[in-house]
Amino acid sequence: MSGFVILLVGMVVGSAATLLYNGMQSGDPGRIGSGLKQLVAASREQAANPQPAPAVADSVDQPVRTSFDFYTVLPEIERVIPEDDLAEPDSSGATPAAQPVQTESSSGHYMLQVASYNQQSKADRMKARLALGGFEPSIQRVTIQGQGHFYRVQVGPFNTVKGLEKANRQLREMGLKALWLKVSKRP
Repeated sequence: MSGFVILLVGMVVGSAATLLYNGMQSGDPGRIGSGLKQLVAASREQAANPQPAPAVADSVDQPVRTSFDFYTVLPEIERVIPEDDLAEPDSSGATPAAQPVQTESSSGHYMLQVASYNQQSKADRMKARLALGGFEPSIQRVTIQGQGHFYRVQVGPFNTVKGLEKANRQLREMGLKALWLKVSKRP
């Protein structure tokens, strides 16, 4: 049976290649493969006579204009917080007292992103594992352009950094490393 399948696939591929080749050679614009000859000729001409690259200074002066609003809105709403920024200062006494660490958020809240999966079933399994660990996780579906849907497994919200740190310690005890997020209120 597998020999028959191979023979059938070979015949289909051979027929398609023949149609493309004949269409390319005929010059008739209505035939399959007729544009291939022009495409090959254009790419050979372009390879033989390369165009000079545009100057870098020209592209720096004019920023790329996007029609999407989320490029500007999303960074204002949600940002990753390095753990060093919220960690308690060392007790060595050599810390500057310029700005104290803000422990309560008046402009938003904090979240811990535990995982991100491209399959909802995997996100559901992680959510169940976190629920068994005493957390109240949530799944947020996001769409990343060109990569499809992702399912973020998050714990929170937390109004204070202390609550965030406590939950993060519990997650580490479970063997999970979470991403710290600060979610701002929308203007």
